[in-house]
Amino acid sequence: MPTAEKAVTIEDLRQMALRHLPDFVISYVERGAGDGGGVQRNVNAFRKFRFSTRTLLDVTPIDTSVELFGRSFSLPFGISAVGTAGIYRRHADEMLAEAARDANVPFILSGNASASLETIVKIAPDHTWFQMYGSKSEAIDSDIIARARGAGIPVLVFTVDFPVQPKSEISARTGISLATGPTLGAFPRLFWDAMRRPRWAAEFLFGGGVPRLESWAKYAPAGSNASAIAKYHGSNWLRNQTWRDVERMRSAWQGKLVVKGLVHPEDIRMAFEMGADVVTVSNHGGNKLDSMPASIDALRSVQEMKINEKPLFFDGGIRRGSDIAAALALGADYCFVGRPTLYGVAAYGTAGARRALAILKSDLEYNMAMIGCRTVRDLKGFEVTVER
Repeated sequence: MPTAEKAVTIEDLRQMALRHLPDFVISYVERGAGDGGGVQRNVNAFRKFRFSTRTLLDVTPIDTSVELFGRSFSLPFGISAVGTAGIYRRHADEMLAEAARDANVPFILSGNASASLETIVKIAPDHTWFQMYGSKSEAIDSDIIARARGAGIPVLVFTVDFPVQPKSEISARTGISLATGPTLGAFPRLFWDAMRRPRWAAEFLFGGGVPRLESWAKYAPAGSNASAIAKYHGSNWLRNQTWRDVERMRSAWQGKLVVKGLVHPEDIRMAFEMGADVVTVSNHGGNKLDSMPASIDALRSVQEMKINEKPLFFDGGIRRGSDIAAALALGADYCFVGRPTLYGVAAYGTAGARRALAILKSDLEYNMAMIGCRTVRDLKGFEVTVER
């Protein structure tokens, strides 16, 4: 049986994950919003960038370390938040936290996670950040913030790019939601789909079925099972967020505040004016709107508007080390990846997540050496051309 170490590229891990997951789960991770065009556009957009290489420079040893929020991380990229990750692999959040801890990079725990933030902080106390949306209940928001503060979370990632509930064509077509499970009519399809992936099916069935949303379990009525928790979560998540909510979060959170999900330069300017420490340029991995530009193209637009005297994070479409190098050269101060480590953990658990990080690290180091950048600082503003 192949092992995670056999994977040479993120695409290898993707193929390994697709052989493990049933089709209805694959549809969610691969298609994103609408017709799936946003996910593929994010990936393909990187292929047009070219580096003007420099030679005869002292580039060894390559140094990929960065200083971020007063501490040193080993890589200029970390693991982004992925909601309901437990459906891809039982205890996926815990595995991703372990991989981030071992690689010395941040792990952003989703507010829609299958593990509680208290559990994840015990695994990776120095590497866990927390992502949240504004719910319909300010009392719940306040309690979540208090829990994050009490657990010692240093960074809150406030995600603001869904004013209404996400519209999933996949769920509407199949009758299967990753959060709440299948409708009655979807069971025959689900059964045959799952039986084609016996390893996933066995883990799902013997692990207790649909994973509980542990981050929300305490807010649901007493005695709620996974389905009831998910329904309670769905009825309270999320509110139509406005700038007032950014102001509210800034007032309530004394740690570092990242506002994620902005792509328009004026929105980014406004977020900094409202007190954000960092803005993440992101189209939500193509999961928001299928007609949006690629995340990397949004980053280029921000760069052209001369906003990058302020710190910017980036995510969306990264599959290779050259993608990370391009994002850093185009103005990002730090990057995050979601699907690469999700592919790894789906296929091989913690070992797969570690392998995804190792692949990207090795590829980034090679690209840096080839273009004459010994440190991550050297990448900032490095000349990147666009192939027409």
